[in-house]
Order: sequence, then structure tokens, then C-alpha cells
Amino acid sequence: MDTKKTNFESLDENQSLKVGQEMIQTPKKKLGNDGILIIIWGYAMSISCLCHYLNEVLFLPNRIHYLLKFANPFLPIIALGLTIFYILRQKKKFITYFGLSLRYVWIALFFCLMLINLIIFNVQHEVNFSLQHPLFMVITAFAIVVTGIILRYKLIILGGIIFGAAAYFCSYLNLIDQMLLEAIAWFISLVIPGHLMYFKRNN
Repeated sequence: MDTKKTNFESLDENQSLKVGQEMIQTPKKKLGNDGILIIIWGYAMSISCLCHYLNEVLFLPNRIHYLLKFANPFLPIIALGLTIFYILRQKKKFITYFGLSLRYVWIALFFCLMLINLIIFNVQHEVNFSLQHPLFMVITAFAIVVTGIILRYKLIILGGIIFGAAAYFCSYLNLIDQMLLEAIAWFISLVIPGHLMYFKRNN
């Protein structure tokens, strides 16, 4: 009788351990999948800024000119659409605390950027894009750092710091050159860490 009781207790302990491991592995896998969104937004913003820069500094045929001009706003829209699709798809499966926190961080970022734009316009009665752009980058750098802290991924934290430094250097540049520096900053801050995080947590 005691032997059976011991076996049942041992079985319960093993099952509890297995369930606990699954609960740990599920968020890790989820965070690895969330790396896809980091990669998508990194590429979208980096290529978008690069297209804007190339369109301004290069003498291009009209077709290529309009293509680059079209790609500048269209790529972030595609990234937004893919993000909404991903969120709705994941919502049917499970929602982690980390994933929910990240959504609120980037939604808050969007509203902060809108407020900055309104404040600049109210003070200067015009939108100074050379000033607006570095300020947008500073707020974005903060969001990237917070993202790295939530995900506990040092490369993204470092990427946010680099993005903030790029924002400071942008204040010394004209708007066109700012776009080139921002394109590089997006690639370093999101694309590279996103790829590394995705492959590391899915292998």
C-alpha cells in the first residue's frame, strides 16, 4: 500500500515538473516568435528611411523615383498589417504577460509621437522636421530599451542605446542625412538583434 502511494506521489511530482517545464518553454518560444515582429519592423523602417534618402540624393529615372517614394510610407503600413495579423492569430492561442507589456509600450510610443508633433506645432506654429525627427528617435530609443528589458535581451537594450546616440548625432545633420543615419540605426537596433533572438530561442 505504501509502495503504491509512493509511486503515485512520484508520478504527481513528475507530472508537476513536466507541466512547469512546459510553462517555462511556452513563453520562451512565444518570445522567439515575437522576434519576427522585431525583424519585420526593423527592415520596414530601415528600408523606408533608406528609400527616402536615396530618392533625395540620387538622380533617378521617374519610375524608380516614384517606386522609392511609394515604398517610403507603404513599408511601415505593410509592417503594421502584418503585426495586427500576428497579434490576432496569437490571441487565439495564448497571451503572455511579456507580449501584452510589449504591445502597450509600442502603443504608448505611437501616442507620444503624436503628442510631440502637436507640441512642436503649438510652440513653433509649424513642424520643424529637422527637430521633430531626432525627438521621435529619442522616444523610439526609449521604447527599444524597454523592449529589451522586458525580453531580457541585452542586444536589444544595447540597440536602443545606439538608437538614442544616433538621435543625438542627427541633431547636427540636415534632414536628408538624418534619414540615412536612422536607416542604419534601425538595422543595428532591431534587425540584427531580432534575427539573433529568433534563431537562438527557436533552436
